[in-house]
Amino acid sequence: MTAVAGSLVQMVSLKGKALDIIVWGLIFLICLNGNAFIFGTNFIALPTLVYTVLMVSLVYANHLGVVRFGTYLIRARRWIACAIVLLVVYVASVLVIILPLDFLASSFPHMEQLNRFAKANSIRSVADIFSYLNLIWVLSLVLLPNMIAAAYYYFKRNYEANKRNSMLQKEKTEMELNFLRAQIHPHFLFNTLNNIYGMVMENERAGQVVLKLSDLLRFSLYESSGKRIPVGREVEFLTDYINLEQIRHHNTRVAISYDFEHIENKETPIVPLLLISFVENAFKHGVNATIGKAWVHISLKHESDTILFEVENSKPATKKERSATAGIGIENTKRRLALLYPDKHQLNIIETADSYKVSLTLHTHD
Repeated sequence: MTAVAGSLVQMVSLKGKALDIIVWGLIFLICLNGNAFIFGTNFIALPTLVYTVLMVSLVYANHLGVVRFGTYLIRARRWIACAIVLLVVYVASVLVIILPLDFLASSFPHMEQLNRFAKANSIRSVADIFSYLNLIWVLSLVLLPNMIAAAYYYFKRNYEANKRNSMLQKEKTEMELNFLRAQIHPHFLFNTLNNIYGMVMENERAGQVVLKLSDLLRFSLYESSGKRIPVGREVEFLTDYINLEQIRHHNTRVAISYDFEHIENKETPIVPLLLISFVENAFKHGVNATIGKAWVHISLKHESDTILFEVENSKPATKKERSATAGIGIENTKRRLALLYPDKHQLNIIETADSYKVSLTLHTHD
């Protein structure tokens, strides 16, 4: 599971790098278009390309310094330090943007529009750094790309965080389901072995029970490892378990009946070992805890993407003290239902003075 999560994280990381290239390529094109318009040149003119590379490098440096370090200062509420950083970044940006203009203008004297622009924005004193033209120039061609980069990284960070949280939640859910399933296996095994222990010295019926148990364990340990199995196979498993109980309670004290005939489509997928806990509970806390006559009725119906499963059993006249492990199977099943059938199941438990009934409705459509 960890390997799968790692692969997904790596995939998201690769997609993120590709998107980084696209965004910075877009910023480069925006700056290139603006510089070509201001210099009066085409897109591939050497001074335009050189100045654009310089400007995008400045935008990236500003992004690293202002967006990341500035965000830290804002969160720490260090307003004076934040103002100093912004002032230093602005002055540095003006110097990096304006000073190369004189060099480009002298290198390409035939480009009149470039020379006029360089002359209008030249720095002759400290006051020129804070001139209106330089302020507009820095804000328009540095601040705008920085805002695009900042917005992109903000949404990218949130997207990656949500992606990681989603993968972690999925991994946590699968680990919890595996844990619940691992608890079901020994829980079922111990209950059945206790039944055999009570019969082994009685007669040859113990051999029949062992054969039934081998089928049940084969299903429990191997076939139930998948996420879904056909409902018909789950019914076969329930039938084997009920037959085992019928062998055990062969006398007339216990009336056991079941009805699995009304299944519209036996290939309908269902989570394995989802229903057995309710059947076990009926025998363990109903039939086995009763000294006198007892009864159990189990039914499963499937129609129009809906499964209705019901288990009803008699209650003992006197309640036995519940052990520390009592109810583990039912609680595990409730948790599995919440994880695997959210908003797709209804579980009703009706308890009267002499009976206990569980009714579970599953909606199997996607």
